[in-house]
Amino acid sequence: MENIRLFNQTCTAEVQLRGAQMASFRGQDGREVIWQADPSVWAQHAPVLFPVCGSVPEGRFTVEGKVYPMTKHGFTRNPDFTVVRQGDDFVELMLEPTEESRTMYPFRFAFHVIYTLGVNSYTTTFLVENRDERVMPFCVGGHPGFVCPMEAGASFEDYQLVFPEEEDGRNSLAPGGYLIDGSEYLPGFHQARVLPLKHELFDARDALIFTELKSRSVDLVHRETGRGIRFDFPKLEVLAVWSKPGANADYVCLEPWHGMPSEVGDSGRFEDKPFVTMLAPGRCWQGSFTTTLLG
Repeated sequence: MENIRLFNQTCTAEVQLRGAQMASFRGQDGREVIWQADPSVWAQHAPVLFPVCGSVPEGRFTVEGKVYPMTKHGFTRNPDFTVVRQGDDFVELMLEPTEESRTMYPFRFAFHVIYTLGVNSYTTTFLVENRDERVMPFCVGGHPGFVCPMEAGASFEDYQLVFPEEEDGRNSLAPGGYLIDGSEYLPGFHQARVLPLKHELFDARDALIFTELKSRSVDLVHRETGRGIRFDFPKLEVLAVWSKPGANADYVCLEPWHGMPSEVGDSGRFEDKPFVTMLAPGRCWQGSFTTTLLG
């Protein structure tokens, strides 16, 4: 599997052409931040999600009265993306319709994923082009997995999510990682800024899905040392937090979504999905998120 290496004076990264996934990100101290895709636990690094985030009812949806199959999180994990532009500290990758995608998504599109290194940071930018002659519904999102714990001698439970704003903690429930079915105020995270991590959170719920956050960033940090990462997602409305249930795995995913799973009992029409964008012919949509090393 071919990787593209990026570097600047403060950090290095590797990006896979297959699935356009960030496969490695290291600062000057050499510590790896990205989950290394252990196949016995979760064999991904940082998937990109298009044209859906999460699941759709019975694995299918309707566009213009016709039913199409759709896999969870879309069809972008397996195809090789094309390199559009590349420099020492950036790369722009693009996916156009494939034989597989045409069976699921009947639109002409270009999906760009751009990685750019900054000072102890990298930014992931999504650019969606509608090359069709009709309005194109879509959702898009990220699914990066971060090593947790990030330093020797620490445990998963030593880490916490710290939000800049006080949050009400309403979590949309998706039993088994499937459809949204109700919500709850997350215990220990109601009118609070800090969410302590523990595996039991995910064992009981699968993903945590926050759709009403006031904060546009969150810090994943060791509760004592403050080392970790800052995760900014200015234009992506939903933040999911996930680690594989029952695995006690040493990673956590921070997933910024412009979209979310379908709800139980919804219409099944793509245009009715929460946070969907109806992109006019010839138009583009762009959003991004940034990961910055702390400590």
